[in-house]
Amino acid sequence: MIDRTHAPEISIPSSVPIAEAALRTMKNGVPVYTISAGTQEVVKIELIFAAGNISAEKTLIATATNDLMDEGSLNFSSSEIAEALDYYGAYLHSENGADWSSHSMYSLNKFVEDTLPYFQEIITQPLFPSKETQTYRQQGKQRLLVNQSKVDYIARVHFSQALFGKEHPYGRKTEIEDYDMLSTESLAAFHTKQYKNGLRAVFISGLVSSNLVDKIINMLESMNCKKGALPTIPLISYTPVKKFVEKEDAIQSAIRIGRRTFTREHPDFILFSVLNTILGGYFGSRLMANIREDKGYTYGIGSGLVSLDQEGYFFISTEVGADVREAAVKEIYHEIARLRDELVPEAELTLVKNFITGSFQRSIDGAFALAEKHKMLALNNLPISYLNDYLVKIKAISPAQLKECANRYLQAGDLCEIVVGK
Repeated sequence: MIDRTHAPEISIPSSVPIAEAALRTMKNGVPVYTISAGTQEVVKIELIFAAGNISAEKTLIATATNDLMDEGSLNFSSSEIAEALDYYGAYLHSENGADWSSHSMYSLNKFVEDTLPYFQEIITQPLFPSKETQTYRQQGKQRLLVNQSKVDYIARVHFSQALFGKEHPYGRKTEIEDYDMLSTESLAAFHTKQYKNGLRAVFISGLVSSNLVDKIINMLESMNCKKGALPTIPLISYTPVKKFVEKEDAIQSAIRIGRRTFTREHPDFILFSVLNTILGGYFGSRLMANIREDKGYTYGIGSGLVSLDQEGYFFISTEVGADVREAAVKEIYHEIARLRDELVPEAELTLVKNFITGSFQRSIDGAFALAEKHKMLALNNLPISYLNDYLVKIKAISPAQLKECANRYLQAGDLCEIVVGK
């Protein structure tokens, strides 16, 4: 009989083996990764294109193309597409980022042959109707005007420009006039270049049979999309800047501190990610404990480590009252200095490792979550061992390694500092 008077012993896994995705290649050379798992007969089909912002010559073209592709196609209006997918219990999702663009469809397995033709239409034959494009321009301008009055948005724009330069796609700023440049013709041209000729990979996930995968691949091959890759646009050399942007009517000040770093392939990425978690990567982080809980300067503060195709960056972000702006910046640098000067206590490091382990386990729960992990591997040219060895590497990190990492990458003179407010 189970003794319910005592809590069960906590067991922290040292590794969580992850099965490799089944890999096939379509006739056009595009890899198809299949992750068959779960208990529900639902499938997610995701197409990744080399159609992110880095592939567009002008600001907004990539984002607008991605957003407007489901607003009507050669054979179906947007309402017809929406009604048909709703009837079959399917839905679409799209994302556009700095490097990649993706379009996904979730569908019941038994209706894939009914829903996939609508998905194909959106991908291969969007019309970008002038009425919908005009509405998109108007709404975009209104959103931008609102954003331009927010200190956090202004800080984010200046921070990106400081890291990557005003002319690089990673650092470009959107202006009101950029919306006027959007037209049916410009969107269609970008679509032809980056979608019809820029398919990077396909991910099929869910409780899928080999027969269903065959049907999906056959239908995708009929789209005649060609394989594509990202362009390489030279980055300017990184020079740290410290900048204050005054905004007279600001109630709060936005603070953004960080630097350029490296891609996920870099040998220090996992080590730095643990350091980032300790500093500001979860609710119990040092920045939260000091600046929110102890000082009460802000409702929230955090830090992050971002990996892009060509580069990466680390950032700390918060908004504080204008009257405590200088004190908050001082405390941020104080916490960074502690990481450089002091060893992280073993108890704190164990807590963070356990947090990361739990987060990792949640992030691989289910077929769709597993597909996200395999997508990360594929787009970053990483082997399956990166995931299988992840927790082993996390567990082996020592306080001395973290201190060395902080001294290597978190010197105050290497950090950009953008403050917007008054």
